[in-house]
Amino acid sequence: MDGGAVAAYKIQRRLRPDGPWSDAGMAVESEITLTNQERGKEWEYRVLAVNKAGEGQPSNTVMAVL
Repeated sequence: MDGGAVAAYKIQRRLRPDGPWSDAGMAVESEITLTNQERGKEWEYRVLAVNKAGEGQPSNTVMAVL
């Protein structure tokens, strides 16, 4: 089913290597600044596109140590 254009992007994160995914932010544009991210831990991030049909498949992940 086609839900049309992307309405927003959901950013999720988890503690590496296998913590549960949780929502870290939502963006209408293809760029976001996440604040108040806990430091000294290995985080893994992914992005999901959202439109009126729901959420798309998650992107590849990226790891960051803050």
